[in-house]
Amino acid sequence: MTDSQFLLVVWIGIAVLVLVILLVLFYLVERKVRRMRHRRQVEQAIALFAAPKSPLENYLRSGDPTRKLNASGSGEGLRREALEEAMLDRLAVGASETERQRIYDFASGYFAEEYAYLLGKRRWSDRMNALLHIEKFRIGGLKEQLLARLDAIGEGPRTDDERFLLVRTLASLQAEETFDYLDMGAERFSELQLMQVLRPMRGDLAERLIRDFDLLPPRVARCVLDTLRLGNVRTTEVLELLERCMKSEDTETRIRALKALANFGYMSEEAADRLEARMAEGDAVIWPERLMHARLAGTVREERFAAHLEAMMADPSYEVRREAAASLSNYRGGLDRIRQVAENHPDRFARDMAVEILERRAYERNVV
Repeated sequence: MTDSQFLLVVWIGIAVLVLVILLVLFYLVERKVRRMRHRRQVEQAIALFAAPKSPLENYLRSGDPTRKLNASGSGEGLRREALEEAMLDRLAVGASETERQRIYDFASGYFAEEYAYLLGKRRWSDRMNALLHIEKFRIGGLKEQLLARLDAIGEGPRTDDERFLLVRTLASLQAEETFDYLDMGAERFSELQLMQVLRPMRGDLAERLIRDFDLLPPRVARCVLDTLRLGNVRTTEVLELLERCMKSEDTETRIRALKALANFGYMSEEAADRLEARMAEGDAVIWPERLMHARLAGTVREERFAAHLEAMMADPSYEVRREAAASLSNYRGGLDRIRQVAENHPDRFARDMAVEILERRAYERNVV
């Protein structure tokens, strides 16, 4: 091959490569333009559904779905997508309980078949979107399909995200079968995921969590304590559970129970005796638990704990010293005791902490 022929082949190759690049670029741009056009059309349809006299607004007020709301034919896919988003937007901005229930009822009849179909799709994103919508619309009629998908799903870690979302959706639907997957969840899910499974549970499911607490896997049981705290659940049964967990042999369970009790702000006389005895053990208790002892004593504010809090201001851990000082400052006469610590305590760290808390309280008073 001569040099001129070689150059010709090279230039032809370059031209073909440039043409391919231009075609790919044209396809990507055209696809983006179509997607943007579709999105504008969906947003326009959403705005129409949100109008004061729209079919959606009429349905939410009256409970009677008009034919316009169930429209089919040309543009049905776009209208379904817009209606789906409009209903999700309404749920997100504080719909009344009646409106929420009407949205759930309509979605169960109008979207359920499509979501059931998407659950069987090979594309991961299709299944995930379907699960999120089933959860948000609380389509309980698809429970069997969710259970079937859980049984069919692979065992590898790559499927854990889908497995988690399936179990969380079951919990949101208040399905008793959720408990069948807690052992598996304790092994595969993070604590944040476990709490997302536990927090939607209401009524009988929530009562069962408390009733069968000792039968739960330890990781799940600890997350139940955190869930009760974050949900600010204050019942006699919860108080009894938390006080019983104060005596647990598992250190992490004790710490989380103490943290939840501090949020509760009340404890029985027997539990108070238990707390005082543990506070008297001093450094024999690990510092995170001592920290929770100080916090709980600060919320209960029984005079018997004041001397222990004062002693804890000399704790080896800075976090414990700070918590003890903050708790003691909430007691009647607590600031006077802290001033005495600042002036007379033999431990330098205790004196420094007393000065720090006094300065902080003075600053807070001036700011207010």
